[in-house]
Amino acid sequence: MTMTKQRYTILLLLFAVAGFSYQSRAQESTLKHFFTQSPLSLQTNPANLSNDAQWFFGIPVLSNFNINANMGVSYSDMFRRTPDNSIQVKPSVLDKVRSSIPLNGGARVDLVSFGFRGHPQHLITFSTSVVADVSLALPGDAFRLLIAGNRPGEALNIKMNPAASAYFETAIGYSFTINDSWKVGARVKYLLGMANLYGPSSNIILNTDPTDYSMRLRADALLHTSNLSSLDSDPLTPLKRCFDNPGFAFDFGVRYNTEIEGLSVGLSLIDWGWINWTSDLTSYEAKLANTEFVFTGLSNLNGNFQQIIDTLKNSFGFEKRTGTSYRAPLPGKIYIDATYDLTQYDKFGFLFGTRALDHFSRTTFTLMYNRSVGEWLSVSLGNNFMRSHIFNPSMALYLKGGTFQFFLAVENLSSVSATTAHAAGLHFGLNLTFNSKAQPVKEESSPRFYDHTQ
Repeated sequence: MTMTKQRYTILLLLFAVAGFSYQSRAQESTLKHFFTQSPLSLQTNPANLSNDAQWFFGIPVLSNFNINANMGVSYSDMFRRTPDNSIQVKPSVLDKVRSSIPLNGGARVDLVSFGFRGHPQHLITFSTSVVADVSLALPGDAFRLLIAGNRPGEALNIKMNPAASAYFETAIGYSFTINDSWKVGARVKYLLGMANLYGPSSNIILNTDPTDYSMRLRADALLHTSNLSSLDSDPLTPLKRCFDNPGFAFDFGVRYNTEIEGLSVGLSLIDWGWINWTSDLTSYEAKLANTEFVFTGLSNLNGNFQQIIDTLKNSFGFEKRTGTSYRAPLPGKIYIDATYDLTQYDKFGFLFGTRALDHFSRTTFTLMYNRSVGEWLSVSLGNNFMRSHIFNPSMALYLKGGTFQFFLAVENLSSVSATTAHAAGLHFGLNLTFNSKAQPVKEESSPRFYDHTQ
């Protein structure tokens, strides 16, 4: 196969995978993964960094700021305003609901970050960050029950595993370049938990009588919280008690430059770990067997909404009690990527990721194109493939001037209106890099992948 045919065969495979993965869901910023000249790329694979900087320093707070949200369905998909100015749920939203509705969000801010090379093949990094993460998958059956009410003879099995955490993260990382083909990296993280909500199990079975629409409810649900019950009396509780909630996590990554000129692949495990929660513990538990429950649905938000909430609370019979210590896992992630340098300045890539937290998982897929102008400017255009909305473009910009590096990414640009947006993400970083000595330039025995004459 000639080099030109090889290039376009690889590109065709990239687009084929994109088409196969159209059911993926929205995610946090992913374009940073492909900017291997920036320290930010280490977040998704600790073997990613490709620049030869002897030192890099992150500007506190500004070196890495990342915020993202995924609503599954948009506000305009769910609600409409009637002529009398009331808000109603759209019946058509049920057509958009399948097995579940993901409701997730997260944020990360680096307080301190730096890295250095004691040797060109070795990179050591350090960072201290504040991290927040919220994960919830609302079952489609539960959503249909809230909107349309129960139907005669219907049986629903509803499972939800909510999780939300805020914590400090201190990480030490090490990356090693084995040879021209292989690079590996790892990072160990010490965690201090500030606040947590964790539902390790919730199994609710609703059986509807075929004649009178009444429901028989069986529930086995447990919800843990830490440092939440005393927030009203002391808002600083999470900070004061974070040392009582230690945890650990690790990252691991590998990068391989294949025998095909210009093709590189990577694999990484990110945030695999847990936090032990021991302070200000409160638990809520519901254990019911065949309790009668009547619910007619939720169609008008201007109606007696509080009465519905009270009915749900009383019917489920949650009991509040002082909790015991528990261990809550972090949402571990797996990333698999491939990048292909079509020319010296043009790069294509795709990134597959999956995120798991108990029974909740989120699969992502990103396809991107990158264009570089020398070493000072690089621009990427990408698309995040979602299950219900295929077209969700993203854009990223990288600038380098002297010692300064600046990165900016905006995810999911298909909507500029908050009412029609299904997901959104913003990520930027400002870092300083210093080269204490020049790296030797290796001579190529033959022209590389940007030689179009082959």
